[in-house]
Amino acid sequence: MSGTAALLVVAFMPPLGPFIPGGGPSTKIQGGEAAEVDTVAREFLSAFCKNDRDAIRGMLPTKTSALYGPCLFGKMPVLGNPRVEGRTAAVDFEGPMADSALPGRGMIVLRHVEQDGLRAWRVRQLYWYEELPPEARLPERSRTEDDKAQEPSVVQAAQEFLSAWLAGDHESMSRLTFRWWEVSRRRPGWVRLIGVDVQAHPAGRDERRVEFVARLRLAGLMAKSVRGRLWVVREGDSWRVRPLTFAFFF
Repeated sequence: MSGTAALLVVAFMPPLGPFIPGGGPSTKIQGGEAAEVDTVAREFLSAFCKNDRDAIRGMLPTKTSALYGPCLFGKMPVLGNPRVEGRTAAVDFEGPMADSALPGRGMIVLRHVEQDGLRAWRVRQLYWYEELPPEARLPERSRTEDDKAQEPSVVQAAQEFLSAWLAGDHESMSRLTFRWWEVSRRRPGWVRLIGVDVQAHPAGRDERRVEFVARLRLAGLMAKSVRGRLWVVREGDSWRVRPLTFAFFF
């Protein structure tokens, strides 16, 4: 599980084929609100493709409760298949979702960080899928004994994060999060966003689920379309994007 893969794995549905919105409420957002949600979704995707972390941070919720929102799981899912490669890990989940738009399975990606002088696993991203896309390029198992020894800690970290989410304990979730958007990264010159189609749907009070198709050009040559989703939340007079459940694969 290379560092590159860890940066590119960020929650979404399979990349090819026609744009088919997810399940759940099918009512589209109309009027001025639709334009606002459309704009922030497009700006966020553009910033992500440029790896513009400064712009991304400016589009995120400022309140912890808005950053995470209501739990998307109906109950604690079954966790399995933990695997580790160095400082990156993943564990699969399967179970009922509170949001009917989501498949009942997916993956949690974690990062090994140093915090208060201690090494610990922190949740970097959650994403849902019907079938794992080949772009993920994630290993099926831990390959070294040192990595295998970390597997129980990975599962425990994922469980603690999900338990906090189910309990609505956003402060604990924040403590258990690897805040990837605060880490500076060089902008990838090989990815260019050339167009986006978006559809926004109600997902709760002051929340919208945005299904999108992003059209990319890779290395200046290859065209690629990917389908994904993100959640936006109204905070004050602005719509902002939740970073842990943002869905995308290059």
